[in-house]
Amino acid sequence: MLCQVCGQENAAAEKICWKCGGALASQQADRIDSGINCPKCQSLNNAASFFCYNCGEYFAAGDEDRGVNGAAKTEQGAVPPPPVPKAKVIMPGGSEILLMGAPTFIERSDFNGKLPQDMLMSISRQHLLITYENGTYYAQDYGRDGTGSTNHAKLNKADIHHKGRQALKDGDQIELSRQPDATLTFRLV
Repeated sequence: MLCQVCGQENAAAEKICWKCGGALASQQADRIDSGINCPKCQSLNNAASFFCYNCGEYFAAGDEDRGVNGAAKTEQGAVPPPPVPKAKVIMPGGSEILLMGAPTFIERSDFNGKLPQDMLMSISRQHLLITYENGTYYAQDYGRDGTGSTNHAKLNKADIHHKGRQALKDGDQIELSRQPDATLTFRLV
C-alpha cells in the first residue's frame, strides 16, 4: 500500500506508514475532512501531524491555537517566543544530527553503513523521538506506534522504555537496543 502522505510503500496489512506514521486505512478521509495545511509549503497533512511530511515544518501551535485548515493563529503585537537553542546528536563514527527544536526521530536508517547488519536490525525504524518544549530537549523511547521500541533505549545507562519523555542535558549518553556501539551523545551547541 502506498502512503498518500509521504509516498512510502508499505505492506498491505499495515495500518500506519512505517516512515511517517500516517494512518493508511483511513488516510483519504483524514486528508479531506480534517487535514492540516502546512503554513510553509501549503501541503495537506494528516490531522494528527506535528510536522509537515513534505517540507518538515514543525506545527508548533497546539490544536486550540489552530485556525482554518490547521494554520497556526497569531495575535497582533504578540511577543515572539525565545529562540530555540541549537543542539546536536553525535552518532557512532562522529556524524551529527542537528536539532533545531522540531521533533526528530532517531531511526534505523540513521545507522546505515555505521553498524553491522545484525546490530542495525535491532534498532527500530522509529526508535527514539527527540522533542523540545519550554527550553528543554526531551528523549522518548518511541518505537513503531509510540509505545516504546522493541529493544529499548537507555539514557545514561538507565532504561527509559515506557517511561515517557526524559529531559536531556549536555553530554547525556543514549544507548539504543542494548548495543554500546549504538550509543549517541546529546550536545547543546
